[in-house]
Amino acid sequence: MSTRAGTDEGAFWGDVTDDVALERYRTLVNTIDDAIYQLDTDGCFVAVNDGIVEATGYAREDLLGEHVSLVLAADDVARVEREIATRIAADDDEIATFELAVRTADGDAIPFELRVNLLLEDGEFRGTIGVARDRSEKRRRQDTLASAIASYESITSVIDGADIGAIVLNEQCEIEWADESVEEYFGLDRASLIGRDNRTVVDDVLKHRVDDPGCFAATVLSSYDDERYVDGFECRITGDGDHEDRWLSYQSKPIESGEFAGGRVEFYYDITDQKESKGALRQSEAAFRSLVDAVEEYAIFRLDTDGHVVSWNEGARQIKGYERGEILGDHFSQFYTDADRAAGVPARNLERALENGSVEDEGWRVRADGTRFWANVTITAVRDDDGTHRGYLKVTRDMTDRWERERELESELQRILGRISDAFYAVDDEFRFTHVNDRAAELLERSEEELLGERLWDVFPDLNEIDEVWDAFHTALESQEPTSYELYYDALDFRVEANLYPSETGISVYFQDVTERRERERELERTERRFEAIFEDPNILVGLLEPDGTVIDVNGTAMEYVDAELTDVIGEQFCETPWWGDGSSESAGVRDDIREWTERAAAGEYVNFEADLTRPDGERYTLNGVFRPVTNDDGDVVSIVVSDRDITERKKRERELEESEQRYRTLAENFPNGVVTLFDHDLEYTLAAGQGFEKIPVDPADIEGKHYTNAWPQEISDALEPALRGALEGEQGAVELEYAGREWAIYAVPITDTRGDVFAGVTMAHDITERKEYQRKLEETVERLEESNKRLEGFAYAASHDLQEPLRMVSSYLQLIEGRYADALDSDGREFLEYAVDGAERMRDMIDGLLAYSRVETQGEPLEPVALETVFDDVLEDLQLRLEETDAALEVGELPRVEGDASQLRQVFQNLLSNALEYSGDEPPRVRVDAERRGEDWVVSVHDEGIGIEPDDQDRIFEVFERLHGREAHAGTGIGLALCQRIVERHGGEIRVDSEPGEGATFSVVLPAADAE
Repeated sequence: MSTRAGTDEGAFWGDVTDDVALERYRTLVNTIDDAIYQLDTDGCFVAVNDGIVEATGYAREDLLGEHVSLVLAADDVARVEREIATRIAADDDEIATFELAVRTADGDAIPFELRVNLLLEDGEFRGTIGVARDRSEKRRRQDTLASAIASYESITSVIDGADIGAIVLNEQCEIEWADESVEEYFGLDRASLIGRDNRTVVDDVLKHRVDDPGCFAATVLSSYDDERYVDGFECRITGDGDHEDRWLSYQSKPIESGEFAGGRVEFYYDITDQKESKGALRQSEAAFRSLVDAVEEYAIFRLDTDGHVVSWNEGARQIKGYERGEILGDHFSQFYTDADRAAGVPARNLERALENGSVEDEGWRVRADGTRFWANVTITAVRDDDGTHRGYLKVTRDMTDRWERERELESELQRILGRISDAFYAVDDEFRFTHVNDRAAELLERSEEELLGERLWDVFPDLNEIDEVWDAFHTALESQEPTSYELYYDALDFRVEANLYPSETGISVYFQDVTERRERERELERTERRFEAIFEDPNILVGLLEPDGTVIDVNGTAMEYVDAELTDVIGEQFCETPWWGDGSSESAGVRDDIREWTERAAAGEYVNFEADLTRPDGERYTLNGVFRPVTNDDGDVVSIVVSDRDITERKKRERELEESEQRYRTLAENFPNGVVTLFDHDLEYTLAAGQGFEKIPVDPADIEGKHYTNAWPQEISDALEPALRGALEGEQGAVELEYAGREWAIYAVPITDTRGDVFAGVTMAHDITERKEYQRKLEETVERLEESNKRLEGFAYAASHDLQEPLRMVSSYLQLIEGRYADALDSDGREFLEYAVDGAERMRDMIDGLLAYSRVETQGEPLEPVALETVFDDVLEDLQLRLEETDAALEVGELPRVEGDASQLRQVFQNLLSNALEYSGDEPPRVRVDAERRGEDWVVSVHDEGIGIEPDDQDRIFEVFERLHGREAHAGTGIGLALCQRIVERHGGEIRVDSEPGEGATFSVVLPAADAE
């Protein structure tokens, strides 16, 4: 939609005069509230508006003529210059945007958003025009705090706006989030994907939507196992009515930090258009080859990089007379005349084509039969996408008929030139002046007598150094074709436009001084481009009014807000246009305000305004702007410029900021048992609150607004300083200190915006006085318990060791009595003796068990990687006889490597397997051993189908000397499970039992994995 009043193709201001247009432009520049400037090609100021003067603090005369580095840092200048050079090389005149700091006359640095527009004239760079938008401290703080608020929102709002399909996986490969494009590409409901394992989704769903499911699944799933990057994998999605047939490029990479660290992010880029373009390109190339062969009016053929013919069409055969077979491989220079070959014209044409991309030439060419024809020739360098030179394309047309007609018209042209009154002169084939009219003599500052018979290059020797002039004269003479040039000639101080018409005897030159005309054209063009750069700014709504409020023009940004065309509003009263409502009673007040503001501006007043409005679709928005009067030299208001911005988002952010600040303060004020503070980059507190203020001799009001060194005693501020400064550098820190008779733990944390930039810090101080006291008491208790445990271990060892000798004596004498006097004893005596021997044996077993129990910590080997399969092999070898006797069925699964003491682990599992065999009931034992990985641990379980254990007894069985059955039913000392528990605890694990009476029991041993850190 056009935003210009008047014609679509004419000047920006329509049919108004250049002076009026220029006046309007200057007025608009000075009324727009942004800072506007113009730089020349060297980067020096040639124009600045009041906004630049106010922003920098320099006077206008101090800026004009100075290089832009006066107000910009060297790095920023280099960055802008690089972007300008890139856009000039790409012939891209789009507006470039930068964020940088402007240095003021006072030495301050103010953040600005800079929009740079290139000024190009006939493809030549003439400087830049820039619009700089102030991002002052207040606005920057609003933006930064708003970004901080946004950081609490889900990242999905960012990714949903991207034109790609995206999936975020957590460390367990579960889908945390998927955007709308994934729904569109694969025809899925993304809500159904959340929480699912993506391996399952790929296998069950996604791979069935592509035409090569095996390759797709293998590529995606292998990247998870290898934790590698995948970039550029292409797959085709087959459409089925619910979604389109399309090509996607898949990219996947690990997430290294943040909430989803350890997970992955996957992108699906739609490359359908690129694929279709490649197919169309192949068809286009085939069609082009057919077309080349069908064209007979042009000789179209290709050369290799050295100029040899490698293709030949029918037109080439008819024009040049060579058959395809007799010309392929020959050098193209044979088509030129002997004079051209001697002068190196063929080689020069190839060099120019390679340098400039293409070269056009006209002149005599030679056919196969030796005849000559006048040819128009274009040679174009052919390059690959990577810039590699692959040869040339040469197109030749027979222009002999045209050349002959032009020669016939030459004499008539000379007669016409003879009648002209502007500057005209003629030179012969050696460039000697043969005719000079009065206007030419005036402009050349030489009389006709001084010039006639003299060579052009002798009179004006500096013309030899101007390639454009030299080439124009020599090309015209050699090719017998008209040429022209336009340039500024320093020696005569004017811009000359010259047209050269060759003849067999020389060249006729018509020229004129176009300095003023070109300057007017350039000024008008610059004015147009400057105004367009401002008027078409997509962030500003601009309207131009007559003093009575009639609309002259409105920019496209403003028109996008209403359902109307530009022609619908031009010529209407501004207060009656669609921006201000639909004529309802609700909008009547706004229209009255617009009418009042227009009248005040027409009276010469600047009127600032803010209005809440409604679009035709019902969407509410807020505008903030100004009605600015435009005056002429006499001070009369000739027009009104209305410029405003949509501040809806800003208003929303301000409300959110206010709500956020209130939430911050509410949370901080209710922070239990501590103090919360926020501080800025100047280390000044912006917030202080918390219930902990009841315990210290200061109030929040004594802290807020103060530098930390003024808020606390020196010893406290000295202790806080490293943590505060570390937070502003992005590091978390903590410090413990004493203050007001209490002990405090203080944590300092950085606050970042959505870009990750730190803009503030927060401290949280916890009163840990009671906790520290409890910790001290706990440490003392632990220390006493450890000492007591050591004494008990020593006692148990000593007791069990010292009891061994008397017990051996008792056992020995009992055995002697049994051996010598058993026959002399009656049945009661023999029974009593049997009881005594059995008791001694059990006492010895109990002492051995107690001795082993006491030595678990002191006599164990260092923990190292142990293969449990080897441990179980040894256990099964020891239990082999018992397994055969009981006809046991034992199943052992795959067992892992753990960190442990192999000898002690052998005791544990031999005990557990022995118990499983012992308590199997009446049926042959059935025992199963398996292992399961849980995080950094292995859980090894021994399952039996025996008599089971009552729930109330399941904790008691791990105590020393605790037995659940009489010795007549089941032998044992009551130490085995207690010994197992102590060994497992030494390994940093645990042992537990799950059982129901009559249903068997499962003993589970948790041990650290050997590969865990």
